[in-house]
This record gives sequence, structure tokens and C-alpha cells, in this order.
Amino acid sequence: MIALLAYVLLATAAFSSTWIDPAGSWIGSPKDPQLFIWYLGWIPHQLSQGLNPLFTDHLNYPYGVNLMWNTSMIFPAVVLWPVTALFGPVVAYNVLITAGIALSAWLAYIAAGRFIESKRWRFLAGLIYGFSPALMAQALGHPHVMVALFPPVALILGHEILVRRRMHWAIAGTLAGLAAALQLLTGEELLAVTLLIAVIGAALLARLASYSLKAAAVALAVFIVLAAYPLGFQFLGPQRVSGSLQPPDVYVSDLLAFVVPGPFIPFTGNTAENDAYIGLPLLVLFIAGFRKNLWLGLTTVVVMILSLGPHLHVNGSVTPIPLPWAAIAWVPLIGSALPGRLMAIAFLGIGIVVAAYQPRRVLTGIVLVAGLLAIVPPIPYPTQHAEAPAFFKPGGGVERITPGSVVLITPVSSHVSTDAMYWQTVANYRFKMPEGDAFTPGPYLGPHPSFMQETLDALDAGQTITISPDLEARFAADLQSHGITTIVAGPSPGQAAIVEFLTEVEGAPPDVGGGVSVWWQLH
Repeated sequence: MIALLAYVLLATAAFSSTWIDPAGSWIGSPKDPQLFIWYLGWIPHQLSQGLNPLFTDHLNYPYGVNLMWNTSMIFPAVVLWPVTALFGPVVAYNVLITAGIALSAWLAYIAAGRFIESKRWRFLAGLIYGFSPALMAQALGHPHVMVALFPPVALILGHEILVRRRMHWAIAGTLAGLAAALQLLTGEELLAVTLLIAVIGAALLARLASYSLKAAAVALAVFIVLAAYPLGFQFLGPQRVSGSLQPPDVYVSDLLAFVVPGPFIPFTGNTAENDAYIGLPLLVLFIAGFRKNLWLGLTTVVVMILSLGPHLHVNGSVTPIPLPWAAIAWVPLIGSALPGRLMAIAFLGIGIVVAAYQPRRVLTGIVLVAGLLAIVPPIPYPTQHAEAPAFFKPGGGVERITPGSVVLITPVSSHVSTDAMYWQTVANYRFKMPEGDAFTPGPYLGPHPSFMQETLDALDAGQTITISPDLEARFAADLQSHGITTIVAGPSPGQAAIVEFLTEVEGAPPDVGGGVSVWWQLH
């Protein structure tokens, strides 16, 4: 428990710029955290009313959203329910990020015990994994990847089933199936790629004895029982999505990114997905310790190669050289995974191999210190002030809205903005919206394109819209088809242009107050 406490203190220190005011700010970037704050509030909101937490019509109304096709993090939302109820979803989100890093490190510490006797070196393995550039980058706004508890748990149980075999096979299998089911309700992508790596690791080890097969059968049976309903809802329920959710050959590891810090090389993805930086010192120690843990080292190298994606990227350029990922991208769900995120798993192997090497000479000790310094996360870590117009807060004008009615809010919430989703959370989901940053059939990230949304997005982007009778008719038809009864224009770059446009279209000025402009009666 001393190790866990140390990891918690280190994680809190890393995110100290947010923990100064945990209810008034959140860890990470401006956009994506608002999406998860919405989920952390929505899941308890639904369950408290005895409603299905896997579906919502409060987004993309009237069609709704299948939350199993989105990063809803149902299990963590239930675990954090008391925190959300007492302190609000923003604090719950900050707890999720901080605890996710600390618990990932601690479980890696426990997993390292399968390979390392010294607690000091196990602590180092956990430190490298939990505070790796991969997980710290994902902490900017992707907790469904950053809460990486499952890979070390899978390593512990996989090692038990394939190698040690001291636990009864039925118990080991039950624990494996339970862990997989809980990961399904935490982050399906991390579940899929971890199981993929587990299969590869088992093949490299080639030790599938009777014990292992029986334990695997129990694990599969337990997983099917626990996951049958959510998976059935995902693939057979309403608003199910088909096809790849992500563009191929974009969010991958660049070959140079293993040794060159992210800011110094071009990257085809975004900052949160630039997860590959190991640094030359740790890479040298990993190679030095490779023979001592050949199986784990080889499995880690396979993971690193797969993280490069379907084609080799070098210094931001995509080469025509094909890579192994292209051969497995056809596997269900794997095609929608982002290869670069595999580095979240690779750092588990890197940490254990480096720590198991236990460099004791002065020179190797210096290399280790240099390696750790090279991956120290940025301080202060990015933090964002939790802002919402007074209109949406308790006692604000939102209380005039009839519960359950449909409200159009600008800026329109989609793949570009999640502000309206956060404001909806602040208003305790009082109203429904025809918008939202969620995957819908297509697949499409956000509501299906409409004339209404395209017009408002254009105004928010600074484009000029010429109003005509045809435009007014098409805009009014969209308002009616979505059942919208109220329009709220909130703070955004194009708020003034949107207000001017809506005033002319609606034929009346809005009520102004609480930081927003509102049209209560639509013509």
C-alpha cells in the first residue's frame, strides 16, 4: 500500500494545477474532457431513474445515441457515482484521471512482482508504466485509454494461467472473464487490443496446457454471461454503428517518435495520440535487459511494431512500406482501434524489462536517471477552467425550460465543440438536444448533417450567410423536424453573427441574460 500511496501523491502533484480548484477546473484539454464529464453525470442520472444507461435521446434527438458505440465509461461512472453526487462530475473527472494514473502504476507494480523480487525495482516498473508519455498524453482527454488497469491485470492473470498455475483454473478463469467484462464497460478499444496482444503473447510462449485451456474456457464463459446484454445492445440495439470509426493510417506511432520527443517531430495525429516517446536512455536499457526477460521483451517489441500502423511513418511522412498492422486491421473492432494507443501497453513491458535489468553500475545508473528525466511529464500539466453561462446554473433561466423539451444550443455540439454538452450537464440534463459529440450510424461523429447545423456552424466560423425566403423555410423545417421549442445562443466566436441571423429568421430579438441569448417562442 506504500507504493499505491506514493503513486497517488505523485499523480496529485503532476495534476496539482487542477487540484488547486478541483470543482472549478478540469485536467487536460478544453474539448474532450467535457464529453467524459457528461458521461460521468449521465450514467448515474439514468440509473437513478431506473432507465437504460446504454442509450440516450438527450443527444442527437429524436434519434438518440447508442452509448456502447461511444466512450461512455459506464463502470467508472458507477464507481465514481458517490463522488459525482457529493461534489459534481467535474471533481469526479479529476478523480478519474488522477486515480487512473496512480492505479495503473500500482497494478503494474503488482504485475512486475511476477518477474522482479525487489520492491524498489517493482516500483520503478510501475512508475515507468503509469507515468509514461503514453498515459500522460492520453490524460489530456481520453480516460477510456488512460485508465489502463486492464493490461497489467491481464498480464497477472495471463502469467498465472500460462506459467505459474498455482490458482485453481476455475478461479483464474472467472477472474479473467470478470476483468474483461469490466473493461468492456470501461473502454472497449483497450479491451480489444489487450486481448490481441494476449493472444500473440500466448503464441510466443507456446504453453497451452490443459490447465490453461480450461481456465480460458471459464474466462470466455464468464465474459459472455456478463457482456451478453451490453454487446447485444451494441450490435443489435438502436442507433448501432457499422464500419470503421477512425481514419486509417493517421493515429500511428512515427518511427522517430520512439527517440525524439513529440514536439520536435511532425505527427499525423494530435497531441493526445503522440504516445511513442521512450527516449534513447530507456530504450538502451530495454535492449540491455531484453535477454533476461526474452518473452516479455519480444512481446513488447511486437506491440511497438504494431503501434506503427499499416504503413511506416517517418518524421511525419507516410511511406509505402507496409507493416503488420495492415494484416490484422480486418479483425472486428480492431479496425476502429488507433494503433498508436498500443504504446500504452508497450510501456508495461518496457517498465518491467528495464526494472528487471536492475542496472547497478554507475554508468547504467546514470543512464536510468537520464531515462526517467527524459519522460517526466510537463509541469504544470494543462488545466482548463470549468466555465458555463449563469443561465444553465441552478437558479438560472434554464429553469424556465420545461423538463424533457428539446433545445437547440450554439455553438452546436459535434466533433468540433462539446460546450453545449457540458452546459447540459450543469443543467442536470433538464432538456434534450438535437446535437452531441457522439458516433451515430454512418458512421458519423456528431448528429447527421442538417441544413440547420451547417448554417450555424458556418456563422460560427465567420462565414457570411445571405438570408432568403428559401433559407428561412429550410431552417424552420429543420427546427420543426427536430421538435425544437427553444434556441439558446451561448458564448462562441460567432455568437454575434448567430444572434443577428436568428433575430432576422425568427422575426424577434432574443431575451438576453445569464450570458446567453434565448428565443423562447419559435414562429
